[in-house]
Amino acid sequence: MRATPQLRVVRDSMPVRYRVHPYKRIFGIALNTVVVIAALNLMFTRVNLDSSNFIKIAPLVILYIGIDSLMRHLTGLNEVIFTPECLWLRFVLKKGIPIPWESIKSMQLQKRITYYVYIGYIDLKGKQQVYKTTASFPKMIEIMFNIADLAPHVVMNDELKKMIDILREITFGKQETNNEV
Repeated sequence: MRATPQLRVVRDSMPVRYRVHPYKRIFGIALNTVVVIAALNLMFTRVNLDSSNFIKIAPLVILYIGIDSLMRHLTGLNEVIFTPECLWLRFVLKKGIPIPWESIKSMQLQKRITYYVYIGYIDLKGKQQVYKTTASFPKMIEIMFNIADLAPHVVMNDELKKMIDILREITFGKQETNNEV
C-alpha cells in the first residue's frame, strides 16, 4: 500500500523554521576549507618550474572547485522561516531577506540542469526581485505548499499549480481544494 505524504501545514503554528542540518553545513564548510588549504599547500610546496603541466594546473582546478563550493555553503540558503508577518530567507554570510506575504507575486518550479525554485516578490524598497534556489533544500515541496497556502494570490507555473492542487486535495480534502480559485 502506498503511503500518503505527510505535509506540515504551518498556518496555525508559526513561527516555523526549515533549515539545512547544522552538521551537514559545518562538514561541508570544513571539508572545502581543507581542500582549499591542501591545494594552496600543493601550489607553494610541490609546484616548481620543472613540474609537468598537469602538476601545475591540477592545484588551480582543485582550488577553484574548493573555493566555489565553499562560497556556495557560505552564501547559499540556510534557513526558511515562516512567521505571521513574512517569509524569511536566511543565509550564513549574507543578510537575510524578509518577504511580506502580500509582496510575494510568483513562484515557479523549473528544470534547468537541476530543479530550481524561483520566488518573485516586491522588496522593502518597492523593487521587483526574484530569488532563485535549488529545489534540493530540505522539505522544499512542503515549503512551496505552505507558501502557496499563506499567499493564495501567488502566480504559479502550470506544473507547480497541479502539484500544489494535488497536495491540497491530499492534505485538506476535496472540499477546500474546490472552493479555492
